[in-house]
This record gives sequence, C-alpha cells and structure tokens, in this order.
Amino acid sequence: MTAVTLESDEVLELEASARRQHTAAGRVDAAVLAWGRWYTADLPDDVAAERRAELASDLFEERAHSGAGASGSIIWRAIRGVPADLAWRGARLRRASLGAPRGTLPLAMPALAHLAAISLVAWGAFVIWRVANSMLLGTWHGAADVAELTVVGLALAVVGSWLLLVARRRGMAGLVLAVAAYLLIRFGTYALVDTSTTFTEFYASSTAQMVLLNRLATGAAVLFFLSMSLWWAGPASSPEASEPSKEAPR
Repeated sequence: MTAVTLESDEVLELEASARRQHTAAGRVDAAVLAWGRWYTADLPDDVAAERRAELASDLFEERAHSGAGASGSIIWRAIRGVPADLAWRGARLRRASLGAPRGTLPLAMPALAHLAAISLVAWGAFVIWRVANSMLLGTWHGAADVAELTVVGLALAVVGSWLLLVARRRGMAGLVLAVAAYLLIRFGTYALVDTSTTFTEFYASSTAQMVLLNRLATGAAVLFFLSMSLWWAGPASSPEASEPSKEAPR
C-alpha cells in the first residue's frame, strides 16, 4: 500500500509541475491528464498509478523541451493514441478478470454501462422532444403523469450518467440508472404512443404484444443496471486478492 501511495503522490506532483511550468497550455494538459485518469479508473491502483505517472512524465518532458508550442503536438498525439490506450486498458482488464469472482462481468461491464447510459439518455430526450412537440401542436391527449414521470426518468438518467464517470460512485450510478430505466422505458413508451394518431392506432391494434415487449424491455434494462451496481458496489477484485489461501501442512 505504501508503494502505491508514493506512486500516486508522484503522479500528482508531475501533473502539478507541468501545469505550473506552462500555465498557458494548462487546459490542454488537463484534458490529456483527465483522459489518462478516465481510462485507468477501473484498474488496480498500482497499475493505474504507473500508467498515469508515465503519461504525466511524458507530458512534462515535452513541455520542458518545446514549451507552450507543444500543444498542437500533444493534442495530435493524444488523439492518435486513443486506440492504443483503449487496447492497453483492455489488456489490463483481461488480466484482472482472471481473478474476478465467478458470475461477474469485469471486462464487458464498463463499455456496456456507458453505452447503455448514453442510449437511455438519448431515448429519454427523444421521447420528451416528441411530447413537447405534440403539446405545441395541440395533438397531445395523454395523461399528465405519464409525461411527468418521463421527465423525472430523463433527469435521473442524466444524473446517473454523470455518476458513472466517477469511479467511486458507479455503484450508486447503477441504482439511479435502474430507476431511470424503469421510468423511461415503462412510461416513456406510453408517452411516445400518445404523441401521434399513428402510434396510438398501432398500439390499439397490438396491445397485448406491445405491453409484453414493454415489460420485457423494462425488466432487462433494470436488471442490467442493478447487476452493474452490484459489480461496482464491492471492492475492486485483483488476481492477488482472489488466490486461494495456502493452508499450513497438517
């Protein structure tokens, strides 16, 4: 634990030194360092600290050599290096997943969680836009509570997506997104049906099928976000922590 703490302190010092030496380029440096913190957030502390130290050291050395004029090169290198950074992250996640508890999703969960959260926000925004447009045109005949619950669901989805960006808040993010998914899919579908005559007629002609699909989609989304919450609620697993303890010979 001491070694990890020292490495983390060194990373912070290198980052602070880079920003102090070239304050004019602070925003570029901060963005690159923030990217490094993001794609190492779910990794073991020692691995993440070492990677961030390498990034901060490289950034500091380039600033020391080229000064504020290095911003263009740094931005280009950061963009060009995104695939390599993600490949490196995937390799470390696969290594960490070898010792993860059975039944969890250590490798696929981070990417799926962000994709699902973005999809949920996009769905909620689309439904709200349709409802608002229908109200402006005077064609809205749905219940007020359906629209209100959809708005609440979208607000929760935005909050959950923001919490998802904070590594230590992802367990809470899963719970918030589970509630948001229930509201947006369950009531958002009904709100969408009430936005036009065509949707209403289609729903009326296939009510049983639509209700079944609505329940299945709602349940699948809620279960996914709950499983995400359970995965991130526990302590981060590592191969060393999951190795079976060696019993003393009898």
